[in-house]
Amino acid sequence: MIPSILEFTNRLNDNGGGHILYFTDEVDEYVKNAVDFIVTGVKNGEYVLFVENDPITRLVSTNLNNILSNQELEKIQFINNFDFYCSTGNFHIMTILTYFFDTLDPYFNQNVKIRCWGHVEWPTHQHVDQALKEFEFEIDRLMPEMDIIGVCAYNRDRLTKETQQELKTCHGYFMTDHDIGKLIHEDGTTKRVF
Repeated sequence: MIPSILEFTNRLNDNGGGHILYFTDEVDEYVKNAVDFIVTGVKNGEYVLFVENDPITRLVSTNLNNILSNQELEKIQFINNFDFYCSTGNFHIMTILTYFFDTLDPYFNQNVKIRCWGHVEWPTHQHVDQALKEFEFEIDRLMPEMDIIGVCAYNRDRLTKETQQELKTCHGYFMTDHDIGKLIHEDGTTKRVF
């Protein structure tokens, strides 16, 4: 678990949001981090979009039910990640983006702060490396306009080393099960400076 996730995400909020890449290796730590991310957002009065598979959603929900009130729980929208990322049967970028904005529009219309957590998964038989890169570059391009904190979580073992490196180029921040920080890119620049 990351002890400073509250402070880190509060600083991101103060600076117009941020796009966080998360590579996970440990389910228990991943669940703790997701719970902390959600609780921090809800306690700050934000709405949370949580896109995750059913088994992990059950683990996260159990923890949240012990921490948050019923009124606070209403600020969280849970969406199955396979429905979200593969609603057409494959990882189709425009369909995902349409679903994403259709889901967030009511919150934008209410002018409330939003944070998103998406565990990006796809059927094992599909090779989606190029689509992942295109999707993440598009999200990164749109992030500054949305003023939200967004976590894009991946099981590290499902990504090639090349894809891991390429995904780092389109995120301003990097998170693992035990650490979070600003990404410094090869040219020495950062996406966002505190």
